[in-house]
Amino acid sequence: MAIVKKSFGKNYLRCYMNEKGKIYSCEQIRKSWNNKVNYVKENSLENIKGLRQAQLGAVFAIRAHWTVSKEAATVVMPTGTGKTETMITTIVAEQCRKVFILVPSDLLRVQTVENCVKLGILKEIGVIEQRERYPNVLCLKSQPRTKDELKGMLDSANIIVSTAKLVSRFDIEYMNMLSSKCDVLIVDEAHHIEANRWNQIKSYFRGKRILQFTATPFRNDGKKLDGDIIYNFPLSMAQEQGYFQKINFKSIIEYDEEKGDYAIAQAAVKQLKFDLKNGFNHIILVRAKGVQRAKQLFENIYMHYFIQYNPVLIIGEMTVLEKKSNMEALKTGKSQIVVCVDMFGEGIDIPNLKIAAIHDRYKSLPITLQFIGRFARSKAGLGDATIITNLANEDIQDALAELYSQDSDWNNLLSELSEGVIGKEISLQKLANGFKGSGIESINIKQLRPALSMVAYKTDAKEWHWENWTQLFDEDLCKYYINEEENIFIVIEPEESKIDWANYREISNLNWNLHIAYWNKEKKVVFLNSTNKAIFNKFAETLITKV
Repeated sequence: MAIVKKSFGKNYLRCYMNEKGKIYSCEQIRKSWNNKVNYVKENSLENIKGLRQAQLGAVFAIRAHWTVSKEAATVVMPTGTGKTETMITTIVAEQCRKVFILVPSDLLRVQTVENCVKLGILKEIGVIEQRERYPNVLCLKSQPRTKDELKGMLDSANIIVSTAKLVSRFDIEYMNMLSSKCDVLIVDEAHHIEANRWNQIKSYFRGKRILQFTATPFRNDGKKLDGDIIYNFPLSMAQEQGYFQKINFKSIIEYDEEKGDYAIAQAAVKQLKFDLKNGFNHIILVRAKGVQRAKQLFENIYMHYFIQYNPVLIIGEMTVLEKKSNMEALKTGKSQIVVCVDMFGEGIDIPNLKIAAIHDRYKSLPITLQFIGRFARSKAGLGDATIITNLANEDIQDALAELYSQDSDWNNLLSELSEGVIGKEISLQKLANGFKGSGIESINIKQLRPALSMVAYKTDAKEWHWENWTQLFDEDLCKYYINEEENIFIVIEPEESKIDWANYREISNLNWNLHIAYWNKEKKVVFLNSTNKAIFNKFAETLITKV
């Protein structure tokens, strides 16, 4: 069998041709996958190849979720635990009719196409049988010229791969066709898609199965990912199972920014020399916050090491050929320093990236953890990772301060902080899912941001009576939520007020008040939070008075 490429302008289809010169149809390929996944578990001690524990857990969680729900779901797996093979295993196990995979960058788009057309390493490790058929994979790199061309390309593919940046420019007809043809939408590195762009794309896939894969349930823009977290593989377990190697942290303290940049570069190159001397073919990744900053670091600092290490620059405004050439130089070992911005590195498979020179740090803890996790990927013969940054003159969050402090044990802190951040999100998700009431469809409980202050009312009552709320509020106008297990009650109330600039009865201002009550049964205390402080006493009395 041979892989062939059918081009449609810049777009192309990758598929297999059998010995007779035949390319199988999508339906023939899909039907061939029936019950052809072997859920063999990897056991390195007994030299048994198979799926990792994280991959098995994720696949089972996804398939279980799909038996009862079509709601968007999020799978959290640390970088390097095998998200791509998890996706492919799910596609084959579920015999998905047509899958659309959304990725954040062109580099990852090409890599995902190549992985999917070969079924990753799933045949090599015995998860998919050798005789099973490979999928036809479409790489969407530009807008199709006509609707008929798009239809022809989609009809030819089991899997379609593209970027959110491209797809968000498709017109309504194109998006309707894409969503009607595909039964599954998978978003890889989901935290990279801007909230507005993601909401625009997702709106076309309502009623379809949506999966989001990420190492952190928070976007780069600081907003949370939607969709319930159906599976979370802890970073601590990834470390215990050897997917992450030790991380060494080396700090610079230099209050002059220019001198600090030179000091970071010198420390990184010194570490590279040491690693090379000890037989580790490592690469330095230089992290900058923007394109101009990356150019400045590349031209003014890292080009001084051109003769020894042939540094390359990879930024968004470069041509595809330039990026490809520079990537090839890294993969072949011709270059051992790369200067880049945030878009580089997500999902890109260069295990030799083991030295991070962080000139500009992330302010978000989840994204910091994601970035650092790339350098801790485990692979035989690669050695430990090293992170280098300047601790001076930086206003950072408390958790980041702890993470970047000189005496921190990164190998413990990475897992502790990661699990703390994700654990809070899972707890909030569980709490939100426990609510019922009249406002569930219109307002997402997880998006509420009440004030932190509360008023407490001590009472002799043994129970509370949240169902009395209609004595105080108009149930036809208000929305209510109740979590009876956690004893939390919420009312969202509209309130009209006169306008200041005219005497019109027909025109008024409409505001919304938020009222929250929590009943602590053990302490016999009602805690109240409200945007209308005048209502506290009546609200408390209503909740604890038996009718």
